[in-house]
Amino acid sequence: MSLANPFNRHSRRGLLIEINPYQILAAGITRLEESPITLDCAAAFDAEDDAGLRRWLDTNFEKQNTWVPVICGFVPPEGLVQRESIQARKLGEPAYLEGLVREQYKIENPENWKLATLSPQDGTLVGAEGAQRPALICGVSHSNVHRIQQRLLDHRLLPYRLEQGILPLLGSIADFKARRDDKRAIVVVVIEHEHTTAYILGKEGVHTPAPVRHGFASIVQAARKEFGLNEAAEIRDRLQLADEELLLRATKFVRAIGRDLKPLVDSYEMTTGQPVGEIFCAYLPPALSWITEPLAQVVGRTPFAMDCTAWLPTVNIQPAEGVPAFGAHWLGALSLIAGAGAIKPDDLQG
Repeated sequence: MSLANPFNRHSRRGLLIEINPYQILAAGITRLEESPITLDCAAAFDAEDDAGLRRWLDTNFEKQNTWVPVICGFVPPEGLVQRESIQARKLGEPAYLEGLVREQYKIENPENWKLATLSPQDGTLVGAEGAQRPALICGVSHSNVHRIQQRLLDHRLLPYRLEQGILPLLGSIADFKARRDDKRAIVVVVIEHEHTTAYILGKEGVHTPAPVRHGFASIVQAARKEFGLNEAAEIRDRLQLADEELLLRATKFVRAIGRDLKPLVDSYEMTTGQPVGEIFCAYLPPALSWITEPLAQVVGRTPFAMDCTAWLPTVNIQPAEGVPAFGAHWLGALSLIAGAGAIKPDDLQG
């Protein structure tokens, strides 16, 4: 799918959108060639609320009776981001990378995946030269890309760039910590339904310990028991009401995840000699943001705090007048356009 640059048309607006395990986040972009980049509207929807997104698009893009160009970040359910030791010079051999992911990660048909090798330190592409070295092997299946593309096209959204959302998010957090001259590592946690993935950002770049076998389902199960609830809707609503009763029991709800996560963090410290100071739970909507603090307590670290409003000007982004403040759950979406160099065509095509 080859696309011309639709943002070169001065009369057209664009859209920033992120589809993560919890929400769809959408923000209108006035004109991409402007500096700083201005976001003139924004909204959040449940992850499957395509009807709500459609109504919002009809309201905010009603005068643009054509396809809306979109920059999209997504979190594929079967995405691959793993640190691995590779023979860089063999990357020029067509079968090398496919064979590696087939053997190491049990991907049966790697030829049906978009694969790339990036530097764990700065995210640049690793070329086919040099000896053995660490690399981040990143990949997403063509079927997952096609599924996201079709979902966007169904809303008359023209995919200008698709990207695994976790990668720019990790880059933004690493840059933020570097600006603070914080020498400690940080754990970025993605709590999915059945498992939890941790990315440790430290002095040697991104580390990817094995996934934790407990996810949001373990929080739901603990809440079901603690509150004596049976219906899924009741449990969901209860977990989104962060009152004193819930917060007093919060440690119990995250204990299964934290119990498995702590040895991974401790092992990183012992192996590298670098302390891990903070934990950031990516993508949690505001109603579930209470999860971060008790999880950090169980793991023995502190929650990562970042003021997005103060951060935006440092990465060339500004909200238009009247646009509500962006909370921490927007960090992944905003990272897609953070910095002038981030907005460029991408070759992640199905």
